Amino acid sequence: MGLFDFFKKDRGYDIHSLEFCEVGKDGKRETLPSLKLYTDSRYIMPVVKMTSRIDRTVKMKVRITEPNSKVHVYDFDAPLTPAENISAQLPWWGSESRTAFSKTGTWRFEVLDENDGVVIEAPLEIASLDSLWEEKGWIHVTTHLEFRNIDYSGNAIDDWGTKSFVEPQYIQMRCGYTCYSKVERKVTYHVEIEHEQTGRTKSFDYTATLDPRGGWLQMCGWGSQSGTSYSPGSYIYTLSYKGKRLASGRFEVAKSPRQQGWIEPEALVLYFYNTDDELKLWVAYDCGMNLDLAKGELIKQQTFKANAYKKAVAGFQWRSLEKGHRLKLTFKFYMDGRLVYSNSSHVVTHDPDLTKQDIFEQDFEVSGSMRLEDSNGELHPFPAGRYQVKVYLETRELAEHLVMQQTIDLMK
Repeated sequence: MGLFDFFKKDRGYDIHSLEFCEVGKDGKRETLPSLKLYTDSRYIMPVVKMTSRIDRTVKMKVRITEPNSKVHVYDFDAPLTPAENISAQLPWWGSESRTAFSKTGTWRFEVLDENDGVVIEAPLEIASLDSLWEEKGWIHVTTHLEFRNIDYSGNAIDDWGTKSFVEPQYIQMRCGYTCYSKVERKVTYHVEIEHEQTGRTKSFDYTATLDPRGGWLQMCGWGSQSGTSYSPGSYIYTLSYKGKRLASGRFEVAKSPRQQGWIEPEALVLYFYNTDDELKLWVAYDCGMNLDLAKGELIKQQTFKANAYKKAVAGFQWRSLEKGHRLKLTFKFYMDGRLVYSNSSHVVTHDPDLTKQDIFEQDFEVSGSMRLEDSNGELHPFPAGRYQVKVYLETRELAEHLVMQQTIDLMK
């Protein structure tokens, strides 16, 4: 081949890649470039990457071969200017009625030069709309996810729209949807319920029957009749189809009175004294009458000096969450980190309605008395140091556990 023949065969441009977009009749892209489109496409536009070494208009053609070998050809003028590896859009072909690409299968697109030589070719897979809707799970979710709590028989305990539950039995989800199927269709969806604080996840599959008119997609409830399947905390509920996330929502599970030990701890104080009369006055007025007169007030921690007191007690104030439950309270006293005294007592919770309580029904308990006593039974004043009391709670349902602590320093 001579040098003249080489230049004669050089088109002056190269096309490096060929992909396709669906466009409207105005040529505006409706999809990203790809090698797969669907039978409802209106117009398909070839998109190329090319390099031009010339500055003139050339003749080109696009030849389209359907899966049944039917051929369509259209030509156009392409004004080229010198450029390297640029993106270019070729004229599009199709119909506004969305019928031009009704045949599924592999369509072959060829870009031809002015001599009908093939510059580049690429296959385009035309898939049925059903395959597209299959990828999307046959639905488009149109609302936020809603939740409710139901019992074993499906009766509502907490109705739709509830965002926080207490010891729920079975949490059920629903969401509004539009349906891509033209007929009633059974579709299996996957659900994951993740506890945000621990990362623990429960999952299940559920087959729903879709109405082509759309409506509410309602999943089965998950949980247990005992109400113990959901620990307190935040949950993320995710609906997916064949690994593709369709929608997600969040709900909360709050601690029940039982899970809180039937009380809400509010205040814990240390009180140092010398005589029983001092203790009686403190209990009667600070812990009794004053709290009864000022409902909702909390007992205040006082300050004390070292080497001035020989006895100490703790006062624990709480709020009852439900009446009639027996509690065991254990007070543990520490001096400079060392356990020096422990005392337990039993109490019963009162009516949570403060207006129904009298002075004898206060949510307040005073511990036994801590003393520094030598082998001869002589009491010694508390020296300077750090003093701490911890309150542990035990109920019929819950093992002993720490609920509150208080620390003060006795200074010289």
